[in-house]
Amino acid sequence: MRDTVISVRGLGKRYQLGNKPYWAIREISFDVRRGDVLGIVGRNGAGKTTMLRVLSRITDPTEGEARIRGRIGTLLETGTGFHPELTGRENILLNGTILGMRPKEIQAKLQDIVDFSGVGKFIDARVKTYSSGMRSRLTFAVAAHLDTEILMVDEVLAVGDIAFQEKCLKKMDQLTQSEERTILFVSHSMGAIQSLCNRALLIENSYLHTEGDTGTVIKAYTQLLQGPDGGADLSQSQGRRGSGVVRFTGLHLETLDGKVIEAIPAGTGVRVIFDYESKLDTFSDDVVLSLVLVGSKGHRLFGMRSDIIRSELRLDRPRGRFICTIPKMPLLPGNYDVVASCLIDRDLADKIVGVCHIAVSDNDYYGTGRLQNGNFGDVLVDYAWACEGQD
Repeated sequence: MRDTVISVRGLGKRYQLGNKPYWAIREISFDVRRGDVLGIVGRNGAGKTTMLRVLSRITDPTEGEARIRGRIGTLLETGTGFHPELTGRENILLNGTILGMRPKEIQAKLQDIVDFSGVGKFIDARVKTYSSGMRSRLTFAVAAHLDTEILMVDEVLAVGDIAFQEKCLKKMDQLTQSEERTILFVSHSMGAIQSLCNRALLIENSYLHTEGDTGTVIKAYTQLLQGPDGGADLSQSQGRRGSGVVRFTGLHLETLDGKVIEAIPAGTGVRVIFDYESKLDTFSDDVVLSLVLVGSKGHRLFGMRSDIIRSELRLDRPRGRFICTIPKMPLLPGNYDVVASCLIDRDLADKIVGVCHIAVSDNDYYGTGRLQNGNFGDVLVDYAWACEGQD
């Protein structure tokens, strides 16, 4: 049996908001064994980041205890553990020293860290002169490359640009192959959680809601997100971009004949429906909708933009539905993250990233009782093989 490297019992953290106490987390108990990749999911404000801050000793708990065996590397927020007056190079050396590494060990890793981060010629500039993106890239590079037994990562998909996010997820995938490295991974990406993690926790309203295998926890989280019609409530989703004159308020799925479903059978038709609310003073017929589906490694699999096919959309009511019809969902079974945006008169009104996902369920699409292995990719296509002899 693998050793237990993290043991949490009755963990709680209370903050004071005005005259009222507020529990960010409370009565959290779980164990993590060496080599586990533990996904931590939950809605914004549920307590996920607070729990990692307590476990990484950035802040003290109000109650309970957490016993941890091993050196901890963290990526909790931009620049965690960095001194702004020191250069990037000096901060790498400092972080390695704090972890107990010898100078030769740190130097052996240094060039890999610099190359991965992409900061290159700025490595000897003070970190306070870095952009937030540069600090994020260097922070992840340090956390992923220095020798730690335990790595705590909060929302790796928020690091840098799309290309670097994919690079981070690929590195995370490599790290999860080690039986000696234990990883705690907070993410809103159910695809990434499903792909990388062997166990998961669901935090809801500061308490531990569900613990178990990844599939069980994702299902429980999906049920929490679903509204009374089986869809997702987007009205309170945080971290959105755009003017807000039009906002997505809900997401649900229907068959082509209008039956509400929770998951799309692979290869079948579906209508992806976004409820919306509008604050427009007058009507607009310059409306562009975009829906992108993202796979388990952070790759954008395909997108559907309304102006590409010259869809004529008109907004003239305070609320309604945007409907994207897909005759055949070309994806294998799994959970896929949604990126959706709405442009009104060429200006971004709303954009949601990583706050909801679409589930595709198993289906005998080929009529053979088999579907291809996920190692071949996420996309489901029609195809045929033949063999022709030649003289």
